[in-house]
Amino acid sequence: MDFFSQLKSEYGIILNHQQLQAAGHIAGPALVLAGPGSGKTTVVTARTAMLIASGKASPDRILTLTFNKAAQLEMQARYNRLFGKLGGSARFSTFHSFCYGILRDYEQCQGKRFRLIEGTDDHQESKSAILKNIWRELNQRQAGDDDLEILSNEIGLVKNRMISEKDFGSLELQTPRFAEFYRAYEEYKRTRNMIDFDDMLVHAWHILNQYPDILSRYRSRYDFYQVDEAQDLSKLQFEILRLVMPSDNPNVFVVADDDQSIYGFRGADPGYILGMGTQYPGLRLYMLENNYRSSRNIVEISSRFIKTNKKRFDKQHCTLNPPFLNPAIVHVRDAGEQLAFIADRIRELRERHGNIQTAVLYRNNLSSVCLVDYFERHGIPYRVRQNKVHFIQHWMVQDILAFFRFALDPYDRESFQRICYRMNRYISKTMVQQALMHDRLEVMDAISTSPDLNPFQQKKMLELKHEWRRFAMMSPDKALAYIENEFMYFSGIKSLCDKTGQSFDRVYAMFGILKTLAEGISTIPLFLERLARLERLLESPSGKHGRDDDFHVTLTTLHSGKGLEFDAVFMVDLIQDEIPGQHAIKAMHAGYESEMEEERRLFYVGMTRARKYLYLVAPEQSQGLPATRSTFVNEVAHILNQDSRDRIREGTVLFHKKYGRGIVAGISACDAQSAIIQVDFGGRTRSLDLNICLEHGIITLDTANE
Repeated sequence: MDFFSQLKSEYGIILNHQQLQAAGHIAGPALVLAGPGSGKTTVVTARTAMLIASGKASPDRILTLTFNKAAQLEMQARYNRLFGKLGGSARFSTFHSFCYGILRDYEQCQGKRFRLIEGTDDHQESKSAILKNIWRELNQRQAGDDDLEILSNEIGLVKNRMISEKDFGSLELQTPRFAEFYRAYEEYKRTRNMIDFDDMLVHAWHILNQYPDILSRYRSRYDFYQVDEAQDLSKLQFEILRLVMPSDNPNVFVVADDDQSIYGFRGADPGYILGMGTQYPGLRLYMLENNYRSSRNIVEISSRFIKTNKKRFDKQHCTLNPPFLNPAIVHVRDAGEQLAFIADRIRELRERHGNIQTAVLYRNNLSSVCLVDYFERHGIPYRVRQNKVHFIQHWMVQDILAFFRFALDPYDRESFQRICYRMNRYISKTMVQQALMHDRLEVMDAISTSPDLNPFQQKKMLELKHEWRRFAMMSPDKALAYIENEFMYFSGIKSLCDKTGQSFDRVYAMFGILKTLAEGISTIPLFLERLARLERLLESPSGKHGRDDDFHVTLTTLHSGKGLEFDAVFMVDLIQDEIPGQHAIKAMHAGYESEMEEERRLFYVGMTRARKYLYLVAPEQSQGLPATRSTFVNEVAHILNQDSRDRIREGTVLFHKKYGRGIVAGISACDAQSAIIQVDFGGRTRSLDLNICLEHGIITLDTANE
């Protein structure tokens, strides 16, 4: 009995034809293109066991590298559970852990020790703290969380792409004076023998190049190399892999999906996968195209959607799963209506299916703020996955809170100092000093006591005192509008953002979130209580919130959702500039499509998380202004509409939003671009433009009666 027959009889694992071909690969380079839900983990673990059981390799001569810790633990646990009795211990490692081992070998040889500044409990000299201090020294101001995240990502980007400092100018980096930050950060670490996660890779590469004995040791340690999620690897990681493997016909088994390469900001590039055939002559290519996860509708539509990308391998995704529902394109008026729709539909799904696995996916972590608030207030259990948003601590939000606190407490000098020059009421430096001198008086009264004020200024200060009293009595939503339109808060914020290199659009989007949070709250004190509660929720560990022991909704970014699957998926905030982002749109107009293709891959990753239900939700307004629906939603709509056009014929039953159930009585003026259909609605026939009705979701087909 061969191994795979034994796999079926003893373990109940039945591999399909494509999986058998891939798992049966023994020697030489191979690339396995594994689509969503295609069973790649089963293939990798089965191949590992096959190599050991057939005597082709001993367990300690096989190295399997994964992209992240979660994938490594899952693969190792599955292998041990199924094949542990084979004896020995095959090594499953993250790429970073493997490189850290190279550093440890180097340390033993050289008698020196590096100190890791990421993933430790030392908050005083963590990577974040060091970058924050350097930022303050160079910019003479505190760094925001967004500033630090962008800077950290860009440092990682240049290292993973192996870009030298002299070539930084060729990159479109968002951090002003990036080269200065980079030099200061690298020098700080160098003089203290510190390393971050990216340095593990950089140092490992240098060590392998400069110390032949260490390189020789690693080249002789393993006979078989397996790499999972290889589309997420950077140029630096591929170069390390090439170094440790024998250069002539290496036994490397690479599992990847170029359609799910979404970490370009970290240096990942699907081009490395696409070019493997040139790099490794004799490369065997295997396809895992059968999706065991999603309904036929989702598989077919998502597969047609991603084919728009040009820089990819062509694949024929398929599934044996039955048809279910097409992805639903949902138009909502604004953020508030979007929240209500999600909550209502989740309740409906729970009533129908019980504890259905559900997720809300978004591009930007800021989207989680209103979701957490709404779900908590409406009793919907939820779990935030890898949340890094620091919303309440943002300087703009702190400004707005200072407006509210000063309105409620006219003695609050700390809040007054924060906003005195941003309320546009001609407050001078002398007036501020006067207010600070007489701290037993209300701030406005203290200013009015100044002998330097002329009668006109005294009158204005009295008016301002009454203005603040009126402001304190406003509802939060009206108070926010007053801050924007009467205090003209944002008149100076745009120039501030321009000077400091911050995104005004992001700052204003956060103000829009405050407006959404304020809806339905009657007083400013209640709003402040709500924000304090929200701050605690956002800063709490990513555990489950809610009373239901069995059910929760997962809230996660599209990036963090990769590798997960759910029965029902809501993709939200699907508007231009959100996904695709502004930078990708500008690059595409300039003739560079790579960023737009990565954005499309990210959207595809979101779609393929869904097993049965997929909702694509596009608000028609953002920050009170008209929003443009994401071009990716348009592409999905085009696919759906084409399918509907192909199915419509005389006798087709459809539903109209206004007129209800109808039967197609005739089709005229039909060509590739347009068609007019005559529909009988209970005895009254109406002529409808088919394309317009499908595009705007005015009609849907009754697929049950087709």
